[in-house]
Amino acid sequence: MDVQGAVYANGTPVQIYDCNGTPAQKWVIDHGQTKVRVAGTNFCLDRGETPGNGIGMKIWQCYENQPDQTWEYNASNQIGWDGTCVDLTNGVTTNGNQLQTWECATGNNNQVWAV
Repeated sequence: MDVQGAVYANGTPVQIYDCNGTPAQKWVIDHGQTKVRVAGTNFCLDRGETPGNGIGMKIWQCYENQPDQTWEYNASNQIGWDGTCVDLTNGVTTNGNQLQTWECATGNNNQVWAV
């Protein structure tokens, strides 16, 4: 996961990008109910107010008790909430492909994240 252009501002898309070790790819996450925060910042992975398939992932200033920023990192290495997971859009691994939410499915490799 990568913050597009390393722009730390509300609404910046979160995309897939080749690993390069930059701060834009460093995230803080724990198993269980959690926030997914960009390391060293006050920006969190945010899915927006309307749940469902195809919602583009972005960062937003972290807020306590903000439902849009609440996630569950489960034993299957999926990051999701309320039946939707962070998903690699169409399974495309090309740099710049914005991540999205999609209905969680066991065995869907587009939804498996290693941290």
